[in-house]
Amino acid sequence: MYNKKGFTLLEVLIVVIIIGILASIALPQYTATIEKSKSAEAAMNIGGLRTSVDRYWYQTSAATTSIADLDIDNPNSVVNRLYNYAITANTSTASTRAYTIKATRLKAGVEDANTWVQWTQTDNNTGKLTRSSNLGGPTS
Repeated sequence: MYNKKGFTLLEVLIVVIIIGILASIALPQYTATIEKSKSAEAAMNIGGLRTSVDRYWYQTSAATTSIADLDIDNPNSVVNRLYNYAITANTSTASTRAYTIKATRLKAGVEDANTWVQWTQTDNNTGKLTRSSNLGGPTS
């Protein structure tokens, strides 16, 4: 009687194909999840910048678009940073402050205009944190 042990070539091929299909489904989800988690760093740095911009406005009654004006470590000076940060003053006056802080993702040292996290302050008490659709934000 012939004693058969091991797997046939067909069985091994089927297992390899199934693993390949599962990997092709899982890898894009994994990559998207990693990008979303990296955006948490940007949200945290934006929070620090918001606090500093507000403190600067309260001390000087003026808006600033320069991170160097703020009394903080510049997140753009970090060597291997993931995002580039910029402040845009909208219509800040002595009585209201409106500005935008945008963190644009760096890929291989170059800004990716489609991947960003941004805080938009519309008046003294109202603001909104948004993410690009590449980071799971709104598609509009």
